[in-house]
Amino acid sequence: MNTLENRPSFTKLLSIIGICSGCIVIGLVFTMVNSIIPVIQQALDVPLHQMQWMMMVFGLINCALLVTSGRLADMLGRKKVFLVGLISSGIGMFIGGLSQSGTGLIASMSFAGLGNAILLPVSQAMLVSEYPEAQKSHAVGIWATAIACAMALGPLVGGVISVEFGWRWVFWSVIPVFILSLILTISFSKDSKNTVDPPIGDYKGMALLGVGLTTFVLAATEFNRFHWIFTLVLSIISLMAFLGLWKNSQKISHPILLPQLIRNRTFLSASIGSACLVFYIWSTFFLIPIYLQEVRQLSSLDTGLIMLAITVPVGILSPIVGKNYQAHKAWLFVLTGFICLVISSTLQGILDESSNIFLITITLLIFGVGYGLIFGPTATAAISTVPPHKAGIASGSFVTVQEIGGTLGLALVVTTVRLHTPLLHGLQKGDYVLIGISLIGCISSLFLKPPPTKTPR
Repeated sequence: MNTLENRPSFTKLLSIIGICSGCIVIGLVFTMVNSIIPVIQQALDVPLHQMQWMMMVFGLINCALLVTSGRLADMLGRKKVFLVGLISSGIGMFIGGLSQSGTGLIASMSFAGLGNAILLPVSQAMLVSEYPEAQKSHAVGIWATAIACAMALGPLVGGVISVEFGWRWVFWSVIPVFILSLILTISFSKDSKNTVDPPIGDYKGMALLGVGLTTFVLAATEFNRFHWIFTLVLSIISLMAFLGLWKNSQKISHPILLPQLIRNRTFLSASIGSACLVFYIWSTFFLIPIYLQEVRQLSSLDTGLIMLAITVPVGILSPIVGKNYQAHKAWLFVLTGFICLVISSTLQGILDESSNIFLITITLLIFGVGYGLIFGPTATAAISTVPPHKAGIASGSFVTVQEIGGTLGLALVVTTVRLHTPLLHGLQKGDYVLIGISLIGCISSLFLKPPPTKTPR
């Protein structure tokens, strides 16, 4: 019988390459686009607020649809839904390269956000389904490593392309990777779905989740622009939607939000830790290129080279951490990583117009080490708490919490920077927020520590 585990190794390898190509695009899109934000801003004369919303809409759609994507993939088939995500992301990148204004860029990242909302959880679930139960952590490690390596190359590749060919080709250059992933996935990947639970869609839960997340992120992002009454109304709507979602999950047999995941200490702690990390990542990847290019007056290529100090340690550490991962030691990796983030954000707070490249590089290198220590262990700890047939919804739930962290990071840190002048003063104020979120991450890591076993007398 030709099961997923018994397929020829070459066919399975091509399937994994196809899935990982989709993962690679996730990392490339994020880091490449962020690294050239100052270049796009100058070329199209787009205000910082619109550039913030270009990435915010990406995060907002991610947050609203991640769990939905995981659940639909469980119901309809992960391969089919994965292909939809690839096509949506490809359309977004095509539109991005044609954009003439902030509106076009926001539309571009909306499609990319939809694609990302599908690719993140479904790619992870597809990789897990390619391996037997005993090798689940290995599959998650491959997933994390593929994204980390892409992010490692993203800033440099984005810088080279923008200098040699123009910023529009940064968007267009990833389209061939989408095509490769499409061909390999269609040809060699086997479809998988949740065959244990009946194919019942929690459509009410999907709607409540979307409304709750959208209003929450809008209130958090635009509180300084909206009238306080409107912000209050958005907050109330968000609270009521989340309460309705929780009540709904208690009433139906197959809810989109599994109550047992929220009650699971390991899953919840790992998800919060990952959210703190992505809060830090999204904020820093948005602001560091602005600091390097507008305060230090460096080129986009120089920016890409310096940002390798973040991404190369991630690419190196991810497979090492994955290989040495042990469930009872996950908290040590995560705690050490967040201590690194505290140190890095403290150093970022003292950077100014005259800071030498060595200090900047060391600051970002410490960030990269922390990133590499946290990313894989939090994902593995969370997903390993559920059986394989629930991998899609568990991945969706985990990454939803993760992406909420990233979206809030852009909302709070970038808004803090915008509210203070000059730019350098705003950047330093934003670093206080990064120190705070790193300390929260330290606390969350302690809850991953397994309780002591009682020795019988």
